[in-house]
Amino acid sequence: MKKVVTDFSIQNIYVPKHKVNSSGVDISSVFNEKSEVFENTKTESSDVILQDNLRNKKLSKLIDGDYSVLNEIEWRTVQGTQEFVEIAKSFQFQKGISIYDSMVGDYMNGKLSKDKFYEYLTKLLDMSEFKPDNNVSDEEWEVYGLYALFRKDLHSGQSTDKDIKNFNYNEFFEKITVPYSEKLIKNEAERILNAKKAKELSNYDVTNSQIAPLLPRITNIQINKSEKVQYFNDKKYQISYDKDKIIVKDSNSEHVIKLKKLLSNIKNEEDKAAIQKILLDLSAPVLIDIGVEIDTIKVFNDANSSTYAQYDGKDNVVSINLAKKDEKNMPFVLAHEIGHSLDFSRQDDRNKVNSGFDKELISIAEQEMIKLKDRPEYEKQYASSNPVEMFAECYALLNMGSSADSNYVIATYFPNTLKYIKEQIENQRQLPMKDRNYIGRESTLLEMVQEYIPQWGN
Repeated sequence: MKKVVTDFSIQNIYVPKHKVNSSGVDISSVFNEKSEVFENTKTESSDVILQDNLRNKKLSKLIDGDYSVLNEIEWRTVQGTQEFVEIAKSFQFQKGISIYDSMVGDYMNGKLSKDKFYEYLTKLLDMSEFKPDNNVSDEEWEVYGLYALFRKDLHSGQSTDKDIKNFNYNEFFEKITVPYSEKLIKNEAERILNAKKAKELSNYDVTNSQIAPLLPRITNIQINKSEKVQYFNDKKYQISYDKDKIIVKDSNSEHVIKLKKLLSNIKNEEDKAAIQKILLDLSAPVLIDIGVEIDTIKVFNDANSSTYAQYDGKDNVVSINLAKKDEKNMPFVLAHEIGHSLDFSRQDDRNKVNSGFDKELISIAEQEMIKLKDRPEYEKQYASSNPVEMFAECYALLNMGSSADSNYVIATYFPNTLKYIKEQIENQRQLPMKDRNYIGRESTLLEMVQEYIPQWGN
């Protein structure tokens, strides 16, 4: 039987309650968030007892013919799916028939009105739906196909009582719902474990790793409330600041970051102060890069967003989610976005990212990637997703002493890639100011750079 294509978009879409995310971007940015991982959530024994009691109450209501209890199950979550399958199995064990057959029987015997029956039946079918993998047997596809056609007729009002009575829900539940829900629950358990291990790796100490010689030595000496001296490796910088500007001086030059212009899109004074605090925790080279590369810093406050910060290459703007400022070390996150800006340029009459077209960078990284490919998922941190994120994470690591999310993977698997990117950054900084990276603001090109970012191995 051919695979059935339906108009229905309702399939078990699972939204875990806790998320840990890397620094992400919106659709106008070059840089897409790689993925989501799940925090480990500990359930105390008292919580388990409470959940069991609630589940038993729902089961009792169903056995008594109260099918409205289906509306109390959060079936779009992994936890809700597990609850539904366990209740459905227990129902069949105790009553001798499935929830579907019981519901149909009550409808045929006049215990349920037509409207309520169709409401509950639709809910039951929604909760039971899983779409098989593409490589499954024809038998599984046939079972799913019959279900999809039945559900379509039910939604359109074309199904008859005879169709409802003859539909083999039990076969669908046993061959599709149960195995695929178990697979989902197993995958969720693996994601939770990976998240726990990944979180442990986020505290990896790079100072004792093989890349330690490449890392910066940064020392700050506070002179007064508005001035400090910073030693970055062997170079001395004097950094002075007030609400209007930040001045970075070395022995040869002076760089002025005009905060009135840089933060012109931020109206709230508390938000401005928060950004200034983040700026003052940056290293002197990153501050200089901001003065050269960035037009504007914006803020937004969205605690539910998966985005910490983002760089928009089209408008040359960095946006920071201040609602997330206590969840992550924001100076490292901002440095990551500045790395994106440094990587972005206009070449061959189009805006693009250098790292995405740097054949030598991609070659070096892919050679080092070989050892990583067979490693567990939690080791494959943000930098290993594509050349663009590798460059930005390495930039943060080389200029701040830590990346936003990828200390372990870079230190363990990509020392030569880090060394190469360090050379490229140094070469970039040697260019005359007029040739420094971002000249896209002089261009009328509005092309989205995403189209030109290769994935590893392509």
